[in-house]
Amino acid sequence: MRIGFGVDIHRFGEGDHLQLGGVRVPSPYGVIAHSDGDVVLHALCDALLGAAGLGDIGIFLIRMRPGAMYRANDLSNVSWQCSERTDGLSAMLM
Repeated sequence: MRIGFGVDIHRFGEGDHLQLGGVRVPSPYGVIAHSDGDVVLHALCDALLGAAGLGDIGIFLIRMRPGAMYRANDLSNVSWQCSERTDGLSAMLM
């Protein structure tokens, strides 16, 4: 059995929404991040990739643009790549 574990944290700051699990949630706060700050989606991707032995989300970010700041659509692309890479594996998400 393989187990993946993912964690993503960001500080709260000024903003008008939070991005959680791909859903934009109106809020008087936002997160301070180099990306969309979606801690749910990023942690899930890390867990799936780790369980599959494929590294973590950082590997995909480095391949896309080393040292860059990331926009929300960049991270959606990473989430899509995570899904694509783990789709053919025989696994159960619990």
